[in-house]
Amino acid sequence: MEENMKSNKQSKFIEWLIFAAYAVLLIVIACFHEPWYDEAEAWQMARGASIHDLLFYIPHYEGHPSLWYLILAIPAKLGVPYEIGLKSVAILAALIYGWLFLFKSPFPKLVRYSLPFHYFFFYQYGIISRPYGLSVLCLLLMAMAFKTRNEKPWRFILPMAFLCAFSGYGIVLAGGICIAWLWDICREKEWDLYSAKFWKDKRILGLACLLVVAVLIILQIMPRSDTYATSGGAASNSIITRLLYTFFVMLPDSTVLTVLEGAAYLSRASISFAILLVGIVLGLIYLAVILGISNKKNRHYYLIPYVLFAVFAAVVYFCAHHMGMLLAFTIFWLWIALEDEDKCETWKAWKEKLKIKEQDQKTLGMVGKFGLALVLIMPLYWTIGASFLDVTTQYYYGRDMAKFLKETGLYELKVMAEYDITVPYEVRETDYDAMDYVNTEIVARPVAVIPYFDHNFCMNLGMGTDEAAYVLHRVPSREENERVMAAWKEMGLPDVIIHETNLKLLFGDDVKSSDYVAVYEYPPYPNIWKAFPSQYNIISKGYIYVHKDLIEKYGLSPVNTY
Repeated sequence: MEENMKSNKQSKFIEWLIFAAYAVLLIVIACFHEPWYDEAEAWQMARGASIHDLLFYIPHYEGHPSLWYLILAIPAKLGVPYEIGLKSVAILAALIYGWLFLFKSPFPKLVRYSLPFHYFFFYQYGIISRPYGLSVLCLLLMAMAFKTRNEKPWRFILPMAFLCAFSGYGIVLAGGICIAWLWDICREKEWDLYSAKFWKDKRILGLACLLVVAVLIILQIMPRSDTYATSGGAASNSIITRLLYTFFVMLPDSTVLTVLEGAAYLSRASISFAILLVGIVLGLIYLAVILGISNKKNRHYYLIPYVLFAVFAAVVYFCAHHMGMLLAFTIFWLWIALEDEDKCETWKAWKEKLKIKEQDQKTLGMVGKFGLALVLIMPLYWTIGASFLDVTTQYYYGRDMAKFLKETGLYELKVMAEYDITVPYEVRETDYDAMDYVNTEIVARPVAVIPYFDHNFCMNLGMGTDEAAYVLHRVPSREENERVMAAWKEMGLPDVIIHETNLKLLFGDDVKSSDYVAVYEYPPYPNIWKAFPSQYNIISKGYIYVHKDLIEKYGLSPVNTY
């Protein structure tokens, strides 16, 4: 007994040591990380938009429920410095779910020790500040409450409600889990759905309340007809390819493969047949392992949400970083499966039915251990690679550009930034009207810079107001664009230009490109994905231009743009 106590103390010491290392590394890497567009955009919305707009207007164009923005609004509206306020929320969530992995999960020691450092949980959802880290936390809290869900349903339902409030994918997963739970309740009640006893069940009451919450959130994020994301280009691959990816390849892609990269949208990704085939084979192996761990009581808690998630991701919307949500859900399910008394019931049945010999079982066990090692080691390699790149390279341009503008004082002048004119390739060689392809809502370049300032210095981003210093992802009509551009024109010629801005469309042929000189170059965003810079650059390199009459006054030096 004394030996057991000594062993437990040693184990706890190791766990606390790992947690301390995890916390230190998380905070250090986060300090180096430069927030990119998505992070800055959320902060700007939280800082400037009204609570009314955060609740009832912005979510229709962003696709995220408003809870993330409302949480960020607390430090943002209180004046907490940008990077401290933004990163503290993501770090706190990551520290809590890291602690849960280490101290509360039922996994073997090596799994528990490695999960906090998994690429998605450490880097994608811990370092990069988005609502997905809070979604992971909700899933783990749900796993802890699962065993007592029938006796204490609200302990299970409450984190599920928050899961819905943080992400649209959370709504899909929670919906699948609720369907599985409702099925169990109906079977328990022998499908007597019309009795008062059924409707007075506190579980049914809780599920009804959760349904109301989910419907309200769905109405909140439902895209409008002019939402940019739903008005974009058509898919470049088939629905069959996307379904094969989401059903079979997505889970291996989150652990050992690299099929999608960085900011790649599934609908527009180029996926070779060979890599798709490899992913399908691995995916089938993954599903076989999951089914083997399962039993009749919990299998549907994985399969129903999994199918809903896969269909939603293939048909509606999916970006590479979203695969971590399926991974987090899989960990939720493995948690509840390993806590079940009848775990691996399916595997035991397979052994008897297929008459697998003891030697073959040992061989399968060795293969399984090798596979588990690979599944644990590969994400650790990605975490190390991504963290190293984030520390040693410039992740984004916002921090350095803000420093340049402050040191030179250029932000106090009239600053205009590039506005979106996206002309399709097939039209560029024709005699087209540029006004047909203008979007005055998309003024993206200064979004990552303005959070470092007390006010919005860009005259054509939200009309220079602090309340609208963010990009609203909508597609305005031609009449709206013309009205906005007329207002920009009334502000007069800018002194400073961020990136290639079409001034002639605004001010006519009297404006010459030679009137402005490049004085600052900022590098492209490398879009670190897993252990390497991805080919999917969100924003290419660009320049800050200043009117030639101001060069000498501000002591600036031209830079070569070739």
